[in-house]
Amino acid sequence: MRRTGEIALTIIGGCINLLFLLIGIRLLTADYSAFQMQLKAASEEQNLTPQQINEIVHFAQIFGNMILVFTIIIFLLTAIGLFLLLKLKMAKTAGVLILIAGVLSLPELLIPGILLIIAGVMALVRKSKQPIDSY
Repeated sequence: MRRTGEIALTIIGGCINLLFLLIGIRLLTADYSAFQMQLKAASEEQNLTPQQINEIVHFAQIFGNMILVFTIIIFLLTAIGLFLLLKLKMAKTAGVLILIAGVLSLPELLIPGILLIIAGVMALVRKSKQPIDSY
């Protein structure tokens, strides 16, 4: 059975998550001291205290780490599911992995999460065509 729909949706969702992984890597390697300096310069207009500036910088660092960890897990689940779907023809197992990746992706990005959930459900629900026996 050809599973073009599942494969296409999984690849699109995986590519969008891969782009988000690059954003997470960029946030992880960002120069937070320059960010803190910019916040200090803008603090005069916004009335930010030094403690609030430190909290914002700390939140940005935690957010970058969280994005990175989640997208690595999502990307690995998506890649393994796609491999199982393409090479090993294990649609049920691949569907479960892709569905888990989609649910994990929902809080991060809505569109790839929905695409992966649709692909996972399609892989679980669709059945191969059975030959019709003539009596």
